[in-house]
Formats: sequence, C-alpha cells, structure tokens
Amino acid sequence: MSILTAKNVEYTYRTRYQTVHALQGVSCEFELGQAYAIVGRSGSGKTTLLSLLAGLDLPDTGEIAFEGEKTSQMNRDLYRREKVSVVYQAFHLFPLLTALENVMYPMELSGTKPKEAKKRAKALLRQVGLPESVDKQYPKMMSGGEQQRVAIARALASSAKVLLADEPTGNLDSENSQNIIDILLRLAHEEGRCVILITHDNEIAGQADHILRLKDGAVVGAA
Repeated sequence: MSILTAKNVEYTYRTRYQTVHALQGVSCEFELGQAYAIVGRSGSGKTTLLSLLAGLDLPDTGEIAFEGEKTSQMNRDLYRREKVSVVYQAFHLFPLLTALENVMYPMELSGTKPKEAKKRAKALLRQVGLPESVDKQYPKMMSGGEQQRVAIARALASSAKVLLADEPTGNLDSENSQNIIDILLRLAHEEGRCVILITHDNEIAGQADHILRLKDGAVVGAA
C-alpha cells in the first residue's frame, strides 16, 4: 500500500515577467521499503515535486496525500517534523554546532530530553558509518562525504517514514557518492523506509527500485 501519493498535481510559478507551468498533471505513488529516483533535465519539475511531497508548498490543483491524508488538510509543520525528512545537496548543517549537536537539534526541538537525544544521535552517527571522532567536529572540519552523512543522520532523527533527498551526491566525488547511495538503499531495504531521491546521474538512478522520469513538468516514464 502506498504511503505517499501525488494525484493530478499541477503547480505554476508566476513572476512579473513569465508564467512557468512547473508540474502538469503529475500522478505517482510511493511505498515503504522501496527506493525511488526522480530524474529529468534541469527545469523538468523534479525539485518542485520534491518540495510538494515534503509539504513545503501546496499544489495549485490535485493533491499530495500521506497515508491517505491530504497535505492541504494537515498541520504541515508537524508533517515535516515527524513524517518526512529532507536531505539537501548543500548539507545545510548548522556551522556553529558539532556533528553530534546537529543531529540532536531536531530531537530537542520536539521535546526529547538532552540525555536521550545525545544517546540516539550517537547511535545515528554510527548507523551512517561515522566514527566517534567526528562527534565533536564542526562542519568546516569535515569532508563533504562526512557532512552529508551527518545530514542524513539528522534527517533520521525524527524517525520519519519518508526520506526525501535532493541531489544528495551532487557535491561529492564518486566514492563518497556511492557510499551515500548505499546508506540510502539500506534505509529503504533494511529499515523499511520510503526513500525518494532526485538525481541527474543515470548510474545512481539505475540502483533505485523505481525510476520516475519528468520532462517539462509531466511524467514521461516510470519503471
């Protein structure tokens, strides 16, 4: 059964100078325990779709639903905090917090006691393959691959069932890219999460269980 669905979704950007139909009648479904790759050229609507799935905005028409409930009818702040997590290409770590503190932050924000948050954060950092020596390091002291792993650990801190990744390997070399993809695939296949990633890399997309191809805001292929 699908945990996250998009049905006849349309979204338009309007500026003073132009109107861009970013998504046009997009329908798709996502299940737990599966990894999905959304691919397409720049401007095809990939990031717009991911933003709507994350509840950062609402469709102009159509609907996004999580476990059957429309995002338009839910508390989207709570949805983003507890149901879905997003990993970005640029990491978005807090520069003045250590790796451990970055992962603890969303848990403390939701009311978890510091001692419990610290224990879980350590476990999450080990889960993504980082040694204890990284716990007290600040982002500027880490490699790109290490920062992305911290970002994934932070995303997992909410125990969200859906993990959305926007070009998670875009700033990494090939070895670190594969390491990150391996982690994401394990989260889907071994922990039963739904992993949805945007990528321009066909080799990475080919490792996903399903591929959704977008062109000019419309789905042109799904496998």
